[in-house]
Amino acid sequence: MPLLFLFGVVGAVAFGLFEYQKRHHQKRVTRATALASAHGFHLDVGPKDPPPQRFDLFDVGHGKKVLFQLWRPGEQDTVFDYEYTTGSGKERQVHHRTCALISLPFAAAHTKIGPEGFWSGVGRALGLRDIEVESDTFNSRYRVTSDDERFAVTLLDQPMIAWLLSAESGAGEIKFELWGPWLLCVSTRMDIDRQFGYLDWAAAIRGHMPKVLTSLYPAQ
Repeated sequence: MPLLFLFGVVGAVAFGLFEYQKRHHQKRVTRATALASAHGFHLDVGPKDPPPQRFDLFDVGHGKKVLFQLWRPGEQDTVFDYEYTTGSGKERQVHHRTCALISLPFAAAHTKIGPEGFWSGVGRALGLRDIEVESDTFNSRYRVTSDDERFAVTLLDQPMIAWLLSAESGAGEIKFELWGPWLLCVSTRMDIDRQFGYLDWAAAIRGHMPKVLTSLYPAQ
């Protein structure tokens, strides 16, 4: 009898948690739908597979899915919640990110810019070495890897470095990955209210990048 009672309690708790998560999700869908309509955005609540771009982030873990994707009609730039799982059993961990995927007017070499430690494991496993620039402050704050050092050095001119060191760039909280005609900006998950501004912020990064990249690395 005590064992049956225990099973009943566990079942009730699990059912209650499921119902709470279901109601919370539905509230978020309702709010996201209203905000997307008010801002003139399209909304896909998902879940669906990650975008086809070959970013390292999309190769990590399992159970990968995109949720609450927003974009303006006729534009390629988009923002979305991204979720993936690492480990299993007691080591299982679900990771939540908010990503902005931005089109670029040039074909970037695969390049990653982020605080020391974020890209380190993947980069070192692939044999990528750190790229340093003529700024000790930048080199101490960021880790840069690229499969084309010339591209990375050209990208990181003085105005771009100054922007990355400014509070406007997220002060090291945002991770950047470029590959081909795309830029991926990765943040911790943020509320749907902030994602519209996050998309506009990420799209504005194009204006900080050296214009010479368009001629040196023309888009295909």
